[in-house]
Amino acid sequence: VFFANSGAEAVECAIKVARRYHAKQGSPERYRLVTFEGAFHGRTLATMAAGGQAKHLEGFGPPVGGFDQVEAGDSGAVDAAIGEATAGVLIEPIMGEGGMREVSWPFLRDLRALCDAKGILLLLDEVQTGIGRTGRLFAHEWAGITPDVMAVAKGLGSGFPVGACLTTEEVGLSMTAGSHG
Repeated sequence: VFFANSGAEAVECAIKVARRYHAKQGSPERYRLVTFEGAFHGRTLATMAAGGQAKHLEGFGPPVGGFDQVEAGDSGAVDAAIGEATAGVLIEPIMGEGGMREVSWPFLRDLRALCDAKGILLLLDEVQTGIGRTGRLFAHEWAGITPDVMAVAKGLGSGFPVGACLTTEEVGLSMTAGSHG
């Protein structure tokens, strides 16, 4: 667990963890993430780029690279977007920008299976949905999956500015003191 001041910082950490994990595995070329149209991941330069929405990116210069956006719910599009440089898939289990848009549990299960088959990481942005806000501790539990990396925040602090990036033990081993920075 890496504690941060916000959800955006927790998601930023998740992005960095995915890149660092593959670099430590001997595949530094794997840095790209598949993300989804209409997503919102925060207001840092990288998290705005991950969300890909023009209204958030406008006026901040060229977007940070490394994000390939596809339509949520389309497993074929995700599979087609995965290449040799893909480190993982980043998604909110319920997309909160522009209303609450649920991602189907079968689609989340498909993403887990696809990530496993391709040797890439599944990153979940549970900033809005985590810590009991959907009736389970985490929204992904409804789908019966486990992410490799997860960002949480809003429910964690109940209004206090705190976020956290959690990883599996295997993925977390790639991060060492000072590498979260």
